[in-house]
Amino acid sequence: MSNIYDEVSTSVASAIKQDLVEHFGKGLYYHLKNGEKPINAEQQAYIAETFAKHGVTTSPVYDKML
Repeated sequence: MSNIYDEVSTSVASAIKQDLVEHFGKGLYYHLKNGEKPINAEQQAYIAETFAKHGVTTSPVYDKML
């Protein structure tokens, strides 16, 4: 998910990142973001909910889907 914030404004991306770090923890967040760990369906659902919570109408785009 290295380019997950490409389609959102900087302020929205910052708020989303903060929510995701709070939920996943800093270590896991960066492992997921850097592609070091796969993102399971539950995690993808939470990420999509977080984007929607911040008014993003498009689905998050991942580097690759499992």
